[in-house]
Amino acid sequence: MNEATAKLKTPTFGHDCKWLAAIVLAVLLISQAAGCAGTADSGGNDNATRLAVNHPTGVDVVHDVPVPRDKVLDLEVDFAMRNQAEFDQFMHEIDDKKSPEYHHWLTPQETHARFGETAGQFHAVEQWLKSEGFTITEESYDTNADYIKFSGTAEQIERVFKLRLVEPMYDRYTNSKDPAIPPQFVGVISTVGGLYGLLH
Repeated sequence: MNEATAKLKTPTFGHDCKWLAAIVLAVLLISQAAGCAGTADSGGNDNATRLAVNHPTGVDVVHDVPVPRDKVLDLEVDFAMRNQAEFDQFMHEIDDKKSPEYHHWLTPQETHARFGETAGQFHAVEQWLKSEGFTITEESYDTNADYIKFSGTAEQIERVFKLRLVEPMYDRYTNSKDPAIPPQFVGVISTVGGLYGLLH
């Protein structure tokens, strides 16, 4: 969930600012929910479930040079919102003057409790990454911007996420397809960041 939601309830906000914060929350969380939808991989025999829209498009990676196997890259897992239908209803009610929930703003903690991943889900993802040999470098939970940052070699990343990392041009790398995740994390993980960028 996005850090912008941490501003959802601030006593000094005026009416317009509160309304704007609610709209920002809706846009950001709905976009995260859309990004986390998993799709079955039709290629190969791994029956992988892949995160949607998690790699660059319009880049020809067929003949590109592989990223060096021992190159260490920094990645980040972000978490999806849950209870989408409840969230949609809530967003409608806080802006409906006839609703008893009208302008009943949630604190960041309340927002996370209702729409964020559970502690169990967070730690399950953390343990999965560790079990695959990744090094956890930083993590944040219960902040409405939860994440787990980790590092690993290009070889590890390709094996775990079932993709190729290639160099389409000098000093840049990208993933060949959307990353695969275990089926139990569909709807829990929204994106895997760091799969394309500059090689340092």
